[in-house]
Amino acid sequence: MKQYTSIPVRLDTLIQSSDGESTHMNSDIREQLISVIDEAGDDPKIAETWYNLGGTLYDRGHIQEAETAFREALNLDETLVGAWRDLGAALFIQNRHDEAEEALKGALVHTDDDADVWYNLGCVYNVMDRSEDAVIAFRRASELNPDDSDTWCNLGVVLSALGEMDEAEIVLKKSVEIRPDHFVGWLNLITHYNRQGRMKEADEAHKSALEFIPDFDEFMEDLQESIDEAQEREA
Repeated sequence: MKQYTSIPVRLDTLIQSSDGESTHMNSDIREQLISVIDEAGDDPKIAETWYNLGGTLYDRGHIQEAETAFREALNLDETLVGAWRDLGAALFIQNRHDEAEEALKGALVHTDDDADVWYNLGCVYNVMDRSEDAVIAFRRASELNPDDSDTWCNLGVVLSALGEMDEAEIVLKKSVEIRPDHFVGWLNLITHYNRQGRMKEADEAHKSALEFIPDFDEFMEDLQESIDEAQEREA
């Protein structure tokens, strides 16, 4: 998922929790963040102060604190598209996918032409197994930012899952044409061919990947090790 703020970040929304304990926790976090803002000499009454702080916290892995900061930014300025988008990212990382969707839709209330909002929304729909909606979101993102290889790659993966093999192949090829050193793009194109039993095309794509990414096979081994370790932990 993508996320950007003026200080490092990418994907988020403003939806208050109905859980009393969580609300109390967020209140404590808010007070701590106000202290941080005061110490920095910034103004807590300005939305961008909270937004920038949220970006810094998100980048450092303090996701709950970032969520609180983005919400405060939106309480001060509900038209701040970046805060909606980045709140969506923070919620997505916490596996709160329904809330992430609502946050990203909050951004769309104020603009329909932010490619990263649509990209992030596509990612949310993908993990929610709403493939048709994911296709719509990724298509819109590709229209707004046709040079983003990640968007084309993800669109290709979802189209392939839906059985739209011809279009998926076109889109996956476009992804690696835009960015020839895109490991995930090549991996998905090779997988696309293998799933159809098209071993010759898969081998040719593998050779092309090695031309641009000499360590492609090593990356593959590392990826497989990570997958195996994750499966062992879940077993």
